Amino acid sequence: MTDQASRRRIEWAAFAAVLLVAAVLRLMRLDDNGVGTAYYAAGVRSMLQGAWLFFYNSFDPAGFISLDKPPIAFWIQTIFAAVLGYSGWSIHLPQALAGIASVALLHRLVRPLGAPAAIVAALLLAIMPIAVAVDRSNNTDSWLIFFLLLAARIALRGRGLSLVVAMAVLGLAFNTKMLAALVCGPALLAGWLLAGTLGWGRRLAWMAAAAVALAVVSLSWAAAFDLTPKAKRPYAGSSHDNSMLELIVMHNGLERFVRSTPAPMPAPAPAQTQRFVAYDAEPVGPLRLAAPSLAMQFAWTLPLAVLGAVFAWRRRRAQVALWSVWTLTYGVVYSLAGGIFHAYYLSTLGPPLAALAGIGCFELWRRGSTHLAIGLGAAALWQAYITGATLGWTSTWVGFPAVALAAAVAAQWRAKRPPAVIGGITLLVLPALWSLSAVFAPGNLTLPSASLPRWLGLDDGRGPILSRNWTALTDDPKLLAFLEKHRGNARFLLAAPNALLAAPVIIGTGQPAMAFGGFFGNDPVMSVDAFARAVERGEVRFVVLATNRRTRDFERWVRAHGTVVDPAQWRSLPPEPRRAIVLYDLGTK
Repeated sequence: MTDQASRRRIEWAAFAAVLLVAAVLRLMRLDDNGVGTAYYAAGVRSMLQGAWLFFYNSFDPAGFISLDKPPIAFWIQTIFAAVLGYSGWSIHLPQALAGIASVALLHRLVRPLGAPAAIVAALLLAIMPIAVAVDRSNNTDSWLIFFLLLAARIALRGRGLSLVVAMAVLGLAFNTKMLAALVCGPALLAGWLLAGTLGWGRRLAWMAAAAVALAVVSLSWAAAFDLTPKAKRPYAGSSHDNSMLELIVMHNGLERFVRSTPAPMPAPAPAQTQRFVAYDAEPVGPLRLAAPSLAMQFAWTLPLAVLGAVFAWRRRRAQVALWSVWTLTYGVVYSLAGGIFHAYYLSTLGPPLAALAGIGCFELWRRGSTHLAIGLGAAALWQAYITGATLGWTSTWVGFPAVALAAAVAAQWRAKRPPAVIGGITLLVLPALWSLSAVFAPGNLTLPSASLPRWLGLDDGRGPILSRNWTALTDDPKLLAFLEKHRGNARFLLAAPNALLAAPVIIGTGQPAMAFGGFFGNDPVMSVDAFARAVERGEVRFVVLATNRRTRDFERWVRAHGTVVDPAQWRSLPPEPRRAIVLYDLGTK
């Protein structure tokens, strides 16, 4: 009894240490990220101003247009901001806490396969580079992952009602990031089927009930949004027909696989050698996720995960099936996604790979030196490939996987486990350093990623848009002061062609700013004639246009009817030749 109690105390001490590591990586210097994605931060600032704005997930305080994601993550951020005060820290804190909670949930899910497996799995998720980067942002993926893990925890109970509840929780995940959540559905079903003992007749009945629960919870908010008369709600952002259901199918669905329009670029390339791309443009195909620029985000222990799935299958089929199918479905989707694709989407692969790798470490340990040597050797060679391809094969950083490889040889030659422990610890160094890069060199805060080369001041090959943070030129205190002083009775403090230019105005003032073209400026939110009528009614006076955008009907109309405001009156930021804005006054003609 004493030995068992001692083991339990050691286990809980190790678990507490893992949670501390997760907390430090996610909370340290969180203030440095400012408001993160300004588009989402503006939505939270708007939703704080009323229940109607809150429910409809409004981007702006006037309720002109909605955010192009479902509301649950933003509702949570808004509640935190209401309690703690609106700031970058208060809207980032919920995601950091969700990330820490996900580490704890993963530990609980893997615990039935062995305490050591659970500790290792939790630790691997705690230091997974893309998980740390995402949990330090105000994107929705942290809460998506939390709800998926919660649904997995419930599904693995194997009872009939547990599948219904798990699908309802999956519906909450759907209302966090739409179709991205449903990719996990087959994994939850596989885990539930293998965990339960019900007959097939009862299983089919519970599966039908679960499908109903999933449909009702998933579509409840979107249906309520679309059933509201269009004049009494915001325009559905990033949709072409002002429909939330269309947003689900198109922009947040098919457009992830087929890119219908070229990616917008904040700045043209000054030289042909630079990659000014706004998406992670690794070629589509079965080996896409093995590309170093993507693998360095999430796949440091991939060989151990594969071995875990193989060796633990007979002992715990339900858990292994859940994690394996989860990995497979998301892996296939991301390998085929030829449309809008960002590296931070890979955070959904973090939990299953961490779980399987933790299980793999435990299974290899149980099987002895030969298996340990194989696992360590495979993981060391894989890490050497990632490190060599990103930092150079002559880099001293390749020494860490080299040490792990030497430990693998020693574990086999001397038939001892201590060298394997040394090798295992060495394999944690590089992913931990990559995770720290998200703390000290976060890069583009809207598209979070981790990159040790970026932290070291090296080119990681992802291009300047993805590797640095771009501040909107409307985030200028002098501009905001000018607009507030000269606004008059206009309903909107400013109008802009896209949300990227309007967001800083909303964040800085809490006042309505019109993004008449939606997020990128491509949405048919209103016609030029409707905009002209709004100007005639005095709702809009000032419009800002970017000089590096294509000229459209809106831009032509504004230039024809507005007067350019002298930049000396409103600009305090130094002008950028390739990124510039012009302020027009529509109240002077």
